[in-house]
Amino acid sequence: MALKTKQDFAVQASNIFDAMTHSFNDHQKADLLRFFLSTITARIATTFIISHYLAEKKLSPSCVYEKLSPTYGSKSSFVNFVALGNKKGYLFLDCDKKDKRRKYLYPSPSFVKVWCEFLAKTKGVEIATDVEWEKILEKATDKSSK
Repeated sequence: MALKTKQDFAVQASNIFDAMTHSFNDHQKADLLRFFLSTITARIATTFIISHYLAEKKLSPSCVYEKLSPTYGSKSSFVNFVALGNKKGYLFLDCDKKDKRRKYLYPSPSFVKVWCEFLAKTKGVEIATDVEWEKILEKATDKSSK
């Protein structure tokens, strides 16, 4: 649906506000939402990481730092975001099979699900009841279970 009228834009702005201020009954989901919305750096990094994950593109932490800093925050702010996400179990690092020195970044299954709920809310829609979570979460589940 294309945005055309002032009302269209008002509804979209309201949807985004509702998504950003959504209150989960589940404490872990609420913490996760606060984690990826806490700062502009966190919002940019989360969007970058999730977009790569959903597009099935491998992403290294160094790629996050190089691509996003200094335009969207300092390198140290992105390093801290990844480190804290890893510590909290929201992000996982997995070694490349051929080159063990190279690591790739993956979101946890709960991170992906909360992000998908967030995206649905920004559009003002519900997630389909027949969504194929297994396919969406496959890599996240594989990496988080290691």
